[in-house]
Amino acid sequence: MDRLVGADEQCRSAGRAEEAGLARDITAIKIGDCLLGYKSVQRRMRGGRWDHFRGRMREIEKLIRHRHGEIVPEADDALIYVEVIASLAFVEFGEGFVEVVLGWAARWLPWAGKAAIEEVIYERTKLRFSPLSADALAHALHLSYAERSTLGIRTIGAFDVPKAKREKLQKAKRRQRDRCRKEEQRRGAGAISRADYLANAFSQTRPWQAFGISRRTWERRGKPMPDGAPISLAA
Repeated sequence: MDRLVGADEQCRSAGRAEEAGLARDITAIKIGDCLLGYKSVQRRMRGGRWDHFRGRMREIEKLIRHRHGEIVPEADDALIYVEVIASLAFVEFGEGFVEVVLGWAARWLPWAGKAAIEEVIYERTKLRFSPLSADALAHALHLSYAERSTLGIRTIGAFDVPKAKREKLQKAKRRQRDRCRKEEQRRGAGAISRADYLANAFSQTRPWQAFGISRRTWERRGKPMPDGAPISLAA
């Protein structure tokens, strides 16, 4: 049985839930005009900065695994990943971002000295960072559209294809998927494709024989039809 809570407790509980990334559906319990309390059902909030931050973290780690494996190799540009994570974490956690970055770097760049990581962290604290745009993040990580598509990355843009063009490409992909789905539905219902229909129609009538040529030659010439013998090609 759902527990009833008073109005004051309901407000305090809702505040704690919001801080934890949760939300509550509240239903007032009444008898006539008498308010007895509230029935509270807790649910996970959708969206929100925390979910977006974790989503970007997961996609950056997916990119690292694709490029390098389980550990970022020691290289001149390796610390760019730490810089990106530090920027994201600084916006997300404020002063508490230091431990997040140190822990993340220990997992993915275990060879990097603490002094090098702390230098990156120090650089992040010199300026107040606003959230990085998807394309700014893509430029920092040098993420191409091809790599983005291969990995199924959604929260990071592409350095070589601007957002407007990506949206057009995405719409074209959706239209193609819709066409393929509808075609499969038609095939499942027993319909034949137009190409098969035309092939069968020409096989029965053999219009190339009227010209004394082969079918391939007839097709190369644009599939002319003999005079006085029109063929309906309607699907």
